[in-house]
Amino acid sequence: MFHQMEGLIVDKNISFTNLKGTLHDFLNNFFEEDLQVRFRPSYFPFTEPSAEVDVMGKNGKWLEVLGCGMVHPNVLRNVGIDPEVYSGFAFGMGMERLTMLRYGVTDLRAFFENDLRFLKQFK
Repeated sequence: MFHQMEGLIVDKNISFTNLKGTLHDFLNNFFEEDLQVRFRPSYFPFTEPSAEVDVMGKNGKWLEVLGCGMVHPNVLRNVGIDPEVYSGFAFGMGMERLTMLRYGVTDLRAFFENDLRFLKQFK
């Protein structure tokens, strides 16, 4: 099982800088600390350019936390939006991975064993 959160922003003058700032702010607020964040080039069929985002873990290793990119012009055209006027960005992230990193959960299976003592801590 996998739970994913996705986001899509489309407006005039949206840039990759907007994407980076939005995601950097989200991650710092979610983890409640000033994280080292890096964007690595990647490929996703509906975004161009695309990137994967990593955060520096407490163990000194980079951990991938989400994928993102600028919405491909063909995607905008396919829904009747003029890519000469509008642009946008999209992102997606796994909820379990973010929760594991924030709360130090080491075993993904804990989320699906229905142990109320474990689950109640995430209210």
